[in-house]
Amino acid sequence: MTLAIEPKLMTIDEFLVMPDSAGYELIEGVLGEKHGAGGDPMEALSDYVAVKLITRLNVFVEERNAGYVFGASSTYRCFGDPNTGRRPDGSFIRRGRLPGERIPQGSIEIPADLAVEVVSPNDLAYDVEEKVALYLGHNFGEVWVVYPNTRTVHLHRKSQPILSLDAGQTLTGRDALEGFSCSVAGIFPAIHAA
Repeated sequence: MTLAIEPKLMTIDEFLVMPDSAGYELIEGVLGEKHGAGGDPMEALSDYVAVKLITRLNVFVEERNAGYVFGASSTYRCFGDPNTGRRPDGSFIRRGRLPGERIPQGSIEIPADLAVEVVSPNDLAYDVEEKVALYLGHNFGEVWVVYPNTRTVHLHRKSQPILSLDAGQTLTGRDALEGFSCSVAGIFPAIHAA
């Protein structure tokens, strides 16, 4: 006989004060590991790519005073369930959307204009798709899914076909990120011929 063990449910407030919560997300009260958040030596490439892309976005946004760029530790709580907190690898909120133009001390209660997810070797395809659907279904403007191993970026926008960019193409922003561009190859480590 096999016993099913029910996971212990926790509130978002318990989650946010949990020590070492950086490697986790809370989905409908259930603690889930966030892949690509460290601890696994296979994650270095994903982390490198995330930092490189987020740095480029942040420089662009700061130069234009266009809004706010957040990293992988920022928790979004805008999914209809009070005990769901998701952490994209990076995100952007355009100027004028944060209440009082203040960066919150805790979680972020509004959807981002852009969420960035960098796929790590341990990510499952259906988990990535589920996360993209959750973001777009809750009014995130768009989602960039970055695949370091294939050196591609997939742009997801609600009710539009997925735009797939390879290393020979250019990633460009829209709306508040209009004018942002970088080569897709530029966000990945250089390939050296043997």
